[in-house]
Amino acid sequence: MGDRKPRRRLGRPPIDEVPEGERRAHILRAADHLFGRRGYAAVSIGDIAAEVGVSKAAIYHHFPSKDALFAAVMCETLGMIGGAIQLVMDGPGTVREKIRQLIEIAVLRVPLDADMDSMMRDAHEHLPPARQQEIEEANAAMRGLMVELMRQGIEWGELKPADPRLLGHAFWALLGGFVGREAAEAGFAGRPEAAMAVADLFLEGIQATADAA
Repeated sequence: MGDRKPRRRLGRPPIDEVPEGERRAHILRAADHLFGRRGYAAVSIGDIAAEVGVSKAAIYHHFPSKDALFAAVMCETLGMIGGAIQLVMDGPGTVREKIRQLIEIAVLRVPLDADMDSMMRDAHEHLPPARQQEIEEANAAMRGLMVELMRQGIEWGELKPADPRLLGHAFWALLGGFVGREAAEAGFAGRPEAAMAVADLFLEGIQATADAA
């Protein structure tokens, strides 16, 4: 009787029982959700702690300040975007096919409440220079992958000769209007036909062909 093992807890364990790495991931996800929905200024460490179900001290154990947590959220998001780009780049297919694949991933899979532009503006407005630099480095690494994809397309004769930095910037700017909150408000988010239209717009332009005329 005395050596009976405790009954195993069903379902997910309380947040204070999960490993440190997993707890940090919980905090980042909750912070991303709150910062994206409310903005940096309107979210406190207490709000994030309540969302996760831990004390404020537990948040500070992983992140020394709110600006450090915000920068970590941004860097992780940009890193995930970069990872998706790299995965597509390393896969099979032509550059044009890879561009279409990236557009499809962005339009169909990015959460409807995502708002990277607003969070970038918050970073420039509220974060100290050192945190801004962290985010800018992550952003530059992600954009560098886009530029490399465009350069590859030019070298392989799939894209028109142009400054690959200009093409990478144009691609990111165009895509931004069709993902996340902005796309949801316009009615384009999650629509396969929107993804195809964006791909055609970037790769083919809007000039009518002789056949279409």
